[in-house]
Amino acid sequence: MRSVLLVAAASLLAACGGGGSEQTVDFSGREKGHVFYTYPADEQAGVSVHAPLVVQFSEPPGLAESDVTLNGPQGAVNVAVSWADGGSSLVVTPSAPLAFNSEYTLALAGMTLEGVGGGALNFVTGSAKRGAVEAQQQAADFVVSRFSPAENRPLMDFSTLRLQFSQPLDATTVDYGSSVTLTDNADNVIPVSVLSGGNRLTIDPVEDLTPGNTYTLTLTSDLASVFGNSLTGGASYSLVPEDSAPSETLVLEAMAADPVKGCNEDGVTRSPLTGAPINCVPLVAKLLGDTTVSKLSGNVFADLAYIPNYPDAAPLRISKGSLLEGEPLDVLIGGYLPAGFDSGDVTVSFVSDANGYLLPTPYSQSPEAPRRVELTLDLAFSTADSRANGAFTQSLLQVDLVGRAIVEEGRMVIDAVGVVEPEVLGIETAYGVLSFHMESYADQENAPQPVADISGPVLQSWQPGDFADRFRPGDPIILNLNETPDQTTIEPGVTLMLTQQGSAVPFQWQVDGASVVLMPDQPLSFGTEYQVALTDGVQDLRGNPASPETVTFSMPSFSTNAPRSPNATTVYPGYPCAVDPASRDLAAGEQGQCVSNTQGQAGDVLPLPTLPANRAIAIQFSQDMDTSSMVLGTSCDDGSVRVEKIDAAGNCLEVVPATLSPQLRELTIIPQAPWEQGQLYRYVLGSHSATGCGQNVICSSAGMPLQTAQLLAPESDVGGPDLSVAFVGAEATDNVFLPLRNLPKTDVNANFLVDSEETATVEVPAGSGVYPVPANAARLGVTGYGGAVTGANVGCGFTLLLQPLSCPDQKDTYLNGGINVDIVGWDEAEQAVEVTLYPPVLYTTSKDVHAQLVGVPTSVPTGPLVMRARYRDDGTGRRTLPLQGWIRYDEVEDQLTFDTALDLLLDAQEMEPLGLPLPHNLYSYPLDDVQLKGPVDFLPDGRMVIGLESLTAKDIDVNIGSGLATIDLAIPVGGVNLTFQSGSIK
Repeated sequence: MRSVLLVAAASLLAACGGGGSEQTVDFSGREKGHVFYTYPADEQAGVSVHAPLVVQFSEPPGLAESDVTLNGPQGAVNVAVSWADGGSSLVVTPSAPLAFNSEYTLALAGMTLEGVGGGALNFVTGSAKRGAVEAQQQAADFVVSRFSPAENRPLMDFSTLRLQFSQPLDATTVDYGSSVTLTDNADNVIPVSVLSGGNRLTIDPVEDLTPGNTYTLTLTSDLASVFGNSLTGGASYSLVPEDSAPSETLVLEAMAADPVKGCNEDGVTRSPLTGAPINCVPLVAKLLGDTTVSKLSGNVFADLAYIPNYPDAAPLRISKGSLLEGEPLDVLIGGYLPAGFDSGDVTVSFVSDANGYLLPTPYSQSPEAPRRVELTLDLAFSTADSRANGAFTQSLLQVDLVGRAIVEEGRMVIDAVGVVEPEVLGIETAYGVLSFHMESYADQENAPQPVADISGPVLQSWQPGDFADRFRPGDPIILNLNETPDQTTIEPGVTLMLTQQGSAVPFQWQVDGASVVLMPDQPLSFGTEYQVALTDGVQDLRGNPASPETVTFSMPSFSTNAPRSPNATTVYPGYPCAVDPASRDLAAGEQGQCVSNTQGQAGDVLPLPTLPANRAIAIQFSQDMDTSSMVLGTSCDDGSVRVEKIDAAGNCLEVVPATLSPQLRELTIIPQAPWEQGQLYRYVLGSHSATGCGQNVICSSAGMPLQTAQLLAPESDVGGPDLSVAFVGAEATDNVFLPLRNLPKTDVNANFLVDSEETATVEVPAGSGVYPVPANAARLGVTGYGGAVTGANVGCGFTLLLQPLSCPDQKDTYLNGGINVDIVGWDEAEQAVEVTLYPPVLYTTSKDVHAQLVGVPTSVPTGPLVMRARYRDDGTGRRTLPLQGWIRYDEVEDQLTFDTALDLLLDAQEMEPLGLPLPHNLYSYPLDDVQLKGPVDFLPDGRMVIGLESLTAKDIDVNIGSGLATIDLAIPVGGVNLTFQSGSIK
């Protein structure tokens, strides 16, 4: 039967060309360079902004580069022109990414493309995954923008239903049987696998549909977008599938670009369409550079409908569970620095039935024209190394391939082009142009059979894993498996369970690549133990049961004693402090000074930051927040969260339409339109200098107002002035924004005290007498004293003989905070990856300094210390530049490292020296050139961790009462230990 199938396929291809080497083509009587193929297809929508444009001719057309014009919304686009397949395939590569959601036209001088409107190639680009709402949506209304199979394609009994929407879907509203339902003519709900991601929804029936029966796909208005819009009017589709019988399976080989050589080496097999190596998956990203690529190979088993019944559009299917295997990816940071591991073998899994068609080419009536191929794939990537798998594994839905099919020497040969856009570490969208190539086996009767697979999914890594001290309420639990599970086998409470002391904890879940992500309905509780159980009821895509696994973790201990108002640990753009209005001069580019109870010693005048057009406003908080208190204002000076256009005098001109995305410890403000270059804006986080949660005030889940001005030495339970940050819109950037959190940390409840439930400095190893500085702490020691002070000690007092007691576990103060950074990219001169750091503010716990005042012991609590990083000098004496750091590779240690230098201002606003309201000098006390260096590592689940230690000692000479008393403190070498960690990847 397979031989008959191949004959039928060959006949179909011959009817529209594709004879390849089996026929002689005479071009003498035709116009030179007849068009046979294009990518994208004419009028194709959702095209990647990174896609190349390909036009293949019957022979080299003799076009010059000046004959090629690509026009978009801003006019002509700069492009580079190259040729493949002996000059028959024109490849047009834009010099920069195209605009999102925009129409483009490719025209060739002196040539009219047959079968397309206007004689030129027209297409529409897809939406952004980040940035302004307008960049992420195709229309203001939330509607279905594409349904597949399209009306001019047969809907088959083996078809998968695919929809695209005008806006990204809110996955929590995709509820099969409620907001999405497929029913038969008896109103029975059909079992399906539902996949959602971005603006895409795939519905794959578990069993083939019955030909001739009527089915109804219903989408209700309960389906919503991430911007809070409901599906306008819902949607309903009446479906009558056609019969594929008698279908047969065609076995095709997706061969490696070369059995031995890597994809980037010379001499590998290249695509006749693009000239790129075949069956290679390149990943281009700022984080990875442009040399990361995996070489794929494997057999593909395609089910073809009975071809004589479908001469104009022959349907095909590649079954769910199909696999392509890839060689390891080299993980190089910035494309140059080895991360210390590769990906291990790469697996590309088909997570639904892929569908496609063999069609006549629309561009030519020539008998030599090849058949056109359309394929839509839902894929999952996974890797053998747990760190790489955690960082890269994901599902890529509705990858469109457009190709050509011919017959050469008795084999069907398919070449196709598509673009994948995977996420890297959950913070950057990479892209890769696929030049897919498959050839059918000539002897189908003896073609390879599917390889038997008897191994099921195994837990590879998980979050939090062994790092529960870094876990916080609102973070998802993630199980990273070594292969993609079949989500139809996941049933909460049955095959996948989350419990607390045996009681079920309700949760939502999703599968992304080989990861199962659990999102508890209510935030997990501090100080509580949880168990996650994965049973053998969970199966892989081929029906193999998972290895059962139960993992246990405990949330960090949390004290409810001495609660304190929350603060913003980082803001972007800007600096996390309310400013003194009198010090603000927007016309001069000055944000102003942090408001202080010693305004004359408030420190630097902060610069006016910029915000690229393709970025959102981002805030991190020190505590769990009441997200219902975050209300976007709709008029000037209204709302607890406000975004406004302003003039140079700070007057509100108009409200900026935006969407809030509030999380338990984060707030993202997404503008409706990109920020206008050069325009002044401000955002405001509302608070008040009182207790409790009032109108237009952001509050914690404990009902305490946002503290915005720690330099005012406020009471612990009050808020502060509104945190108002002015900024200027700037052009879009391709730097990678990476928010980092200080984790783990001792001061879990962020009350600037070390409570009895919290773990402070410990002896390591036990009995050694060694007390290493723990993560996110700074060590203080006494180096001298004078005046009325006749003795001093940090952390503990004195013996009866007034000798300092020994307390090596009491010398540290513990830090709370975070930092925002930009990954800029490779710097050739430094031989390092450049990183921009936006100056952070770190808050420390109070530390008791014991002193002898004329021989009388007394205790001096420092109160909360505020360590403010300073902007760099711009060469004019003004501090306006962000900080600079470098990721390097230490060849001796075989280790990535990070180094930077900070100038700090230290403030102890609440300190009362010697128990008296005496003046002191710890207001904007300078700690210059704090050199920091340490390793860059990756947790087993893929999250990035940067550890930094201070390389030099720093003196803090405390002067009390204008010389009445002095205490000389010092931070020793290695006395500052910072750990910054990236957020959850999912």
